[in-house]
Amino acid sequence: MKIKSKLPNEQGQVLVWVVILLPLLIALTGLVFDGGLLWAQYRRARWSADGAAVAAASDIDQVLYRDQGQVRLTEQALYTAVYYARENDPDLRISTIYVLNNVIYVQGYVHVEPIFLGLFGVDGLTLNVRGRERPAWGISQEGE
Repeated sequence: MKIKSKLPNEQGQVLVWVVILLPLLIALTGLVFDGGLLWAQYRRARWSADGAAVAAASDIDQVLYRDQGQVRLTEQALYTAVYYARENDPDLRISTIYVLNNVIYVQGYVHVEPIFLGLFGVDGLTLNVRGRERPAWGISQEGE
């Protein structure tokens, strides 16, 4: 004698949930992985841009800075900043080095190719970075 159950047939429900949730889980894993990759590349490029600004600040026109308190980059400062940036992050491309309100700014970008997101058609991403430095060291009073 068979006992009939009054519960609905539940066969195959797990398969439906797996089919729905597995792509979502893979996409989230890809976002976390690529997000970490993007963050690491951004931080590395930002540290290199900050370091390049510090390197440029060490090659300012010292006489003008001492006499008038104005920052002007020498031609050597530009080469120093680019060299420093390339040594610390070969992927960083310096686009602009300028002085604004006696602060040296170094702007650049790095191109990053996502791994998992590339499977879904996301091409490379460009991350813009900017480093800055105020060369206020070494001269604390008039006559130094």
